Amino acid sequence: MTRFSFCAKVRTQMALPLDTLQARASGDAQLARFGLDLDCALLIGDGDTDWLVEIARGKVVRVTKGPLVMPKTDLRLRAASETWTRFLEPVPPPGYHDLLALRRYRRIQIEGDIRLMSAYLFYLKRLFALLRAPDA
Repeated sequence: MTRFSFCAKVRTQMALPLDTLQARASGDAQLARFGLDLDCALLIGDGDTDWLVEIARGKVVRVTKGPLVMPKTDLRLRAASETWTRFLEPVPPPGYHDLLALRRYRRIQIEGDIRLMSAYLFYLKRLFALLRAPDA
């Protein structure tokens, strides 16, 4: 047993299905409506894994899995994998049902341009709701 095999056993699996985000968001009418003029780079932290989601004119154009070297981001959302797992349940428990509820109970770390998040809050909520959906 090497020292790296132990780390692989201890590290938790990622909870967010971000690799399917671009396909899930491609045909969503509400997402297109709320993000008509949104251009941003969103970093989503899922435990030890970082994902860079690039959005242009409201469309998710690229989703890149880390490790990332000094990515330019406008907004960063980081939470533990267990938090995302509970957030993605079909009916999440109180305190895990919304991004702002996660922030209220200090389960998520939100950094960056908070005005951007406030202006496009419905867009972000819909984007994460698409991750909760069982199929694309």
